[in-house]
Amino acid sequence: MLRNGFSYGLIQKFAVLYLIIWTISPPLQVDLVYRLIALGCAAIWAAIWLIRENPVTLGKEQIGALVFLVAVVAIVYVEKYDFESIIKQIALIMLVVCFLMTYFYDDKWDELAGIVPIVLILLTVWNYKTFNILVEDHTVARLLVRDDETTYEYLRQGIGGYSLIYPQACISPLILAWVFKSFKHNKLCFAIGVAWIYTYVRLIELAGYSIALFASTIGLLLMIFYRGKNIIVAFIITILAFVGIMAAIMYVAPFREWILETFDGTAVANKVNDLVYGTETGVTGDSIQLRINAYSNSIMDMIKYPLIGSLWRENGGGHSALLDITSKYGILGGYAFSMMFYHVPLHYKHRCNDKFIIRTANATLVTLLFVSLLDSYTYSFTCMVMIVSSLIFEDIIKWTGAEKHEGFMDS
Repeated sequence: MLRNGFSYGLIQKFAVLYLIIWTISPPLQVDLVYRLIALGCAAIWAAIWLIRENPVTLGKEQIGALVFLVAVVAIVYVEKYDFESIIKQIALIMLVVCFLMTYFYDDKWDELAGIVPIVLILLTVWNYKTFNILVEDHTVARLLVRDDETTYEYLRQGIGGYSLIYPQACISPLILAWVFKSFKHNKLCFAIGVAWIYTYVRLIELAGYSIALFASTIGLLLMIFYRGKNIIVAFIITILAFVGIMAAIMYVAPFREWILETFDGTAVANKVNDLVYGTETGVTGDSIQLRINAYSNSIMDMIKYPLIGSLWRENGGGHSALLDITSKYGILGGYAFSMMFYHVPLHYKHRCNDKFIIRTANATLVTLLFVSLLDSYTYSFTCMVMIVSSLIFEDIIKWTGAEKHEGFMDS
């Protein structure tokens, strides 16, 4: 015990909780000082772990993550010669830090128990504030996508955009599984979860972020109906379903009218109209054209520089985390990113034989893969995907009584 009754575990819990709140809190995302505090909290978490768990052994996955971190910092500095530019890459810096800590923190997540309900309560509050604003003016959702200081007045009110919605979309099947399992084991957690579900559904409906809307829906369906273990098959099904829905919107009038009626007055209806207009006239909307250009630039860079990536070239960028990282840092960089970003659900999928956990892990992997392939990456993904998802898995395992076994990450 430390002075004044503070234990290392309690200090660690406060540090981790700040990291999570920072990454999902619209007000905390807009200022550089909060990013620096987050790095400091990550350092505290790591330092406490080192003090308590020395010596540290590094495997090839952790060494790869550290090499990736060095590449990110070095390349960004060469690009800009500016320390603040490095801090702006905090998404990738924090991803590496969180990956290292989740890897080494196996079987010790009980020290952070109780964080999940707090996170869901905060998300519920910010979701509620945001969808109430969107009811009045759905165009605000588009403004919040852009890194523009004019949107800070919304952010400081707790109104969120991508950084609020997509972290939830990435692990929405996992959160739903947690809510489902909490019904028999913790009624308070169940009530908190139901409140979150309501605000989240309303938020993605009104915001019109099509990738988040589709990923959340398909993740839920896979968790309920998909019984296979092969993640590739599940992802192919997802892509085919996405293409099929897009085709139906464009060419099946009754289905299109149903979508327009269901989402009347929301950003989703506007996107459907843009898609149909582009199909009929050959003129794509700004959003669609921007995605096409971004994907094309990243793919061309991947072809030109497959091993070392485009490095400080500016061509790649945006609207696909996986393509963008691979184009900029090469095949090895893309592999390092994937190894970290998909680590948690892969880890629990291989550690537990419980069918419910395997289905949940597969559904979560598909949403992560779908979002990271078709949308851009913000630092808000990191702690939700790496820390909160681990804590949710641990709660589900505890409630289901599932047995863990030594998996590929433990050997």
